[in-house]
Amino acid sequence: MNSLKSKAINGVLWSIIENFINKGLLFVVGVILARLLSPTDFGLIGMITIIIAVSQSLVDAGFSQALIRNEKVSSKDYSTVFIFNFLFSIVIYLVLFFSSTKISEFFNQPKLVLLIKVLAINIIINSFGLVQRTKLIKRLDFKTQAKISIVAGLISGAIGIFLAYSDFGVWSLVAKTTAFSLITVI
Repeated sequence: MNSLKSKAINGVLWSIIENFINKGLLFVVGVILARLLSPTDFGLIGMITIIIAVSQSLVDAGFSQALIRNEKVSSKDYSTVFIFNFLFSIVIYLVLFFSSTKISEFFNQPKLVLLIKVLAINIIINSFGLVQRTKLIKRLDFKTQAKISIVAGLISGAIGIFLAYSDFGVWSLVAKTTAFSLITVI
């Protein structure tokens, strides 16, 4: 029991460290990007963010929580959830892909069509990491999660800033988001 207690305390400490560093990093990168990009660029991404966030939560569908709560989980259970998440992420991506025109018409922003099609790829990318992240949570390995998140935040932030400085506009935010997803999954 003492081992579980020390793992829990260690996990809480690493979660605090991760949260503190990532919030600080997000703030610094956000301030720099705010100086380099226009409010319109942030507005376009803001319009899409809610759609992507809801879609991402649909892909998980609570299966990760079920894996965490069950004491005895087989490799077959993990594989089933992985395959379901991956296939469902493709379905969600296709729905967003084909409805991107309607979404852009709703917001009266033609630029959203391509932005949605590209940003929605993150749903598929993130589906590859859901089961692995669940395994880390189940083992209370918050140190590894923190390291992954901090490294991904640093690299993706640098990519976003570089592209914004190179006049890529809204695409620097898209690249930052996609880089974060890719690095986290890798």
